[in-house]
Amino acid sequence: MELIKFNQMRKTWHQIARYHSGDVATNFELEVYKKMLDIFQFGQYYFYIVNIAKVEMEYVNENVAKVLGISPEDFSVEYIFENLHPEDKTRFAIYEQKVTEFFNQLPPEKVLKYKVSYDYRLRCKDGSYKWILMQTTTIQTDENGAVIRVLGVQTDISHLKTENKGSGLSFLGLDGEPSFYNVAVGQTVFLRSEELFSKREKEVLKLVLSGKSSAQIAEMLNISVHTVKTHRKKILSKSNCSSLAELGSKSVIEGWV
Repeated sequence: MELIKFNQMRKTWHQIARYHSGDVATNFELEVYKKMLDIFQFGQYYFYIVNIAKVEMEYVNENVAKVLGISPEDFSVEYIFENLHPEDKTRFAIYEQKVTEFFNQLPPEKVLKYKVSYDYRLRCKDGSYKWILMQTTTIQTDENGAVIRVLGVQTDISHLKTENKGSGLSFLGLDGEPSFYNVAVGQTVFLRSEELFSKREKEVLKLVLSGKSSAQIAEMLNISVHTVKTHRKKILSKSNCSSLAELGSKSVIEGWV
């Protein structure tokens, strides 16, 4: 039965790849991604690159051994599906079909501007389960918008879960695109989510998290230091954060940056 379901999932991923062959050379700066992930992740994590057209892993980070207790060679698309918690498999299949629907209705120029996020329980080598936050971003498409390669980051969030209940499926917009949080299974029309921050506040937020001082931000945005400080206070208030560290962590989780 599981084999049949996995074959159905393979068809789903072929659809999002728009039946592309997947025979395009890889040329990505993995060390750049790793440094960024080390800064912003909030738990043990590993990352990987999937060739969606071929439904196979092309690269798996060695940290998978720390999280799941398996070697990078053993981590595959089949491993994920076969080791999902039984109660999460149906939700996984439904979410992946929804992901395919979402990306297939995007114009080609926007395919690279969305990150997918949801969680599930994954079995480790010792038989225990961990809650894994799965975040994926398309890193290679063709001129028709076919998804060829995806960068996936899986983070152990077991310490953050207060109950055995999965989070909703979210599409996080990048480069100013709207985000869609907790998309309902039967939802076919994507409505624009209410933005928490103004355009200027987002600009200030990104610069604050990059380590810029208020004086530097004021000069870069051609506004006064007083205005920058006002924006910073509003950002902390709107995000309900009391420190820069909390703001940085929450910004990643919520997809604000």
